[in-house]
Amino acid sequence: MNNEKKFDKNRVEEEKRGFVIHRMVYFCVITLLAFINLTFSPEFIWFVFPLIGWGLGLTIHYINIRNLV
Repeated sequence: MNNEKKFDKNRVEEEKRGFVIHRMVYFCVITLLAFINLTFSPEFIWFVFPLIGWGLGLTIHYINIRNLV
């Protein structure tokens, strides 16, 4: 039973670390896309589409992490 709890604790910590990495990559890429969009084609704001789509995926990732705890 002790090994099972240790495995679950390690899995939760690994999932949390994965979420933090996912969140950092999200913010870096969205910032880069916003910069590219506003620099080269400011007449059409298209970076909001990946912002919303990927943001939804990030939200689902967060909800899954919260359900593990």
